[in-house]
Amino acid sequence: MTYGLDAYATTLGKLLGPSHNFEVPAFQRAYSWTTDEAGRLIEDLLLALGEADAQGAPVGYFLGPILLLDADKSAVRGTGARTLQIIDGQQRLATLTVLACVLRDLARRTDRYAPADLDDIIGDKGAPGAEIRVRLRMRGAAQRTMAACIQNPGATLTPAPRDDLSDSEVLLLAVRDQFVEALSDRDAATLARLADFIRTACTVVVITSRDVDRAHRTFAALNNRGRPLDRCDIINAQLMDSVSGVELVRLQREWDALRQRLGAGLDMLFSHVRTAIGDARAPVISEIGRLAAAAGGGAKFIDTILVPFGRALAEIQAADHRGSAESDQINRHLRHLAWLPSSEWIPPLLLWWTRHGEDPRALAAFLSRLDRLAFGMRMLGLGSDKRQARMQQIRTAIEKGRDMMADGGPLDLLPEEMRNIRHNLRDLHPRSQLTCKLVLMRLESEISGDGARLDAEDLTVEHILPQKPARTSLWRNWFTDAEERQACTGSLGNLVLVPRALNEKARNQDFEHKQAIFFAANAPPLPRLTDELRSVRTWDAARIRAREERLLATLDAMWQLSCTSSESRGAAADAGNGGLRRRRKAQAAE
Repeated sequence: MTYGLDAYATTLGKLLGPSHNFEVPAFQRAYSWTTDEAGRLIEDLLLALGEADAQGAPVGYFLGPILLLDADKSAVRGTGARTLQIIDGQQRLATLTVLACVLRDLARRTDRYAPADLDDIIGDKGAPGAEIRVRLRMRGAAQRTMAACIQNPGATLTPAPRDDLSDSEVLLLAVRDQFVEALSDRDAATLARLADFIRTACTVVVITSRDVDRAHRTFAALNNRGRPLDRCDIINAQLMDSVSGVELVRLQREWDALRQRLGAGLDMLFSHVRTAIGDARAPVISEIGRLAAAAGGGAKFIDTILVPFGRALAEIQAADHRGSAESDQINRHLRHLAWLPSSEWIPPLLLWWTRHGEDPRALAAFLSRLDRLAFGMRMLGLGSDKRQARMQQIRTAIEKGRDMMADGGPLDLLPEEMRNIRHNLRDLHPRSQLTCKLVLMRLESEISGDGARLDAEDLTVEHILPQKPARTSLWRNWFTDAEERQACTGSLGNLVLVPRALNEKARNQDFEHKQAIFFAANAPPLPRLTDELRSVRTWDAARIRAREERLLATLDAMWQLSCTSSESRGAAADAGNGGLRRRRKAQAAE
């Protein structure tokens, strides 16, 4: 104990238990974590859970220090809980609350009572039918979305309103949707284990102050003094341990060049290397040590693996292939893949790039198929486990020297998968708003020939025919049949991409007013898919259906989704007499 401060280690379940409530004070910054930070958190938690399962013993996960201000002189009425203000740790506690809510809702799709222990982390149950008394209360508008779209039972699996949102609300919903997508394909047992792991194995060091000035000084000490030892530093020391003299100077120069070129991507390089050539489930630091030993030591590992992989990753991140007739095509595919919110496609690409990157024609062909497969898996609705398993099949095939361009290889989509994709494209937005946005971006890139200028963060999906038109709006006259109106609303033909600011202005406006907003003199440049509406005078069911068929035909041609080629016909015939099942088993066994 320090004067004026209490410090102790505890589990997340105990910290977020019934004895405490938390609020974000007015002087705190808004929620700011993106899907990048949240994605790294869920990946780390799943990896730690996998380690615990593999070892059959508890494996903890340290979430860092949490700084709280205990300025409450009395307990919350009727609960006996104390209210603590979060000085440092809002991003982590808010994100973990979102994760707990997603786990709760996914688990209760099949069991309405599981996992019950998560309720203590999320909040106290009120009267039947009433909203829960939440454990964590955000600041300002963020709490509106946190409560209605995340903390209330079942809310994370319900479509959320996307209009008139603050930046923090947009980020909270993006993180929510990312967690749903990452965990939706997990079975009930895995969800229960992850929920228990978060409660009992995730630990924090809690520092509590009763004075706001002392809390602020502690915050400054935690965040501004010194540079924390990160994973890159530990791996650097591990690899350089047996190197000295001129060789050490040379290797350190190579290391510094990689750090400068990759920036924050250097940390992810080690994860990608582990997945590309090692055990994807092993802890990164120990697996890099094992790979270095297998390569003949740290110096050889840096020269033969780390530097080539790092240079390839830098080109991939920058989409900056040069010097060949195929470079434009290569860079275009890289920009498309970079739109995806997860990076499971990078390790197999790195493995291929470091082995065959000197042949730009082969690299372009590989990227074309990888691009198609990565987006195809999204349109199929495959969860992260299945996507990663598919990418591991590609890695295995590369290591075995298989012809990656041969028919029926792991880069191909099965005929059944292509049929499912064509089916899912008919109502893609209700299935996944994020995937729908990605598909529209790909359509825009294909039609305009310029995907580089698309800002994935700023663009949103706009329904021309609104999801909830006002009762007195012109839309009700144009679409008198409620069933037809609902079908048209979710159709790909009714969707366009617009900057977020225009989406907020357009909302439920009539068609003419939307056009006035989109095509105003001071409006930002619009994607060509949206600009096509400039000369349109009415927006009815026939026009929506015609546009849908045109866009589907473009996607069909772009990704070859129809089973019309000889290899697809052969695969389909093979599947008809059991060949499809045999092929899946063969791929799974690799």
